[in-house]
Amino acid sequence: MTKEQLKKYRTLKAELIDIEADIKAKTVHDSVQRSKREFPYTFGHYHIEGVPDEGAFDENYDLLIRKSKIKAQIREIEKFVNGIEDNIVHKSIELKYIIIEKDRKGNIKPPMKWYQIAQKINCGLSGDGIRMKVDRFLKNI
Repeated sequence: MTKEQLKKYRTLKAELIDIEADIKAKTVHDSVQRSKREFPYTFGHYHIEGVPDEGAFDENYDLLIRKSKIKAQIREIEKFVNGIEDNIVHKSIELKYIIIEKDRKGNIKPPMKWYQIAQKINCGLSGDGIRMKVDRFLKNI
């Protein structure tokens, strides 16, 4: 795993949200009314959804393939990070690349700076010390 792959994580998560919104927007939703098959034959409303025509199906299919690929990349990065045994490196990489924080307005905050990570972990290392420890870890993989 390289630093560039870790940096892609936030972008992949944002793209996944956009793709899911596109899929939902291109899907037709409706409800139907029918009776139950067994006694008592009471009516109920049931939610159905689908694709309106062939053109939308092709677009949705392409979006579903892209969504699948992005999810696979996200899982690969998360699996790598969860497999790190060194607690300082694990937490540092999580805070720098994985955890996505939002401000009060719901906007995504930029990733934490290394000195902020050092303050949050409070392990006796400076921001540069933590950065170098993470860089060495990633080089030795």
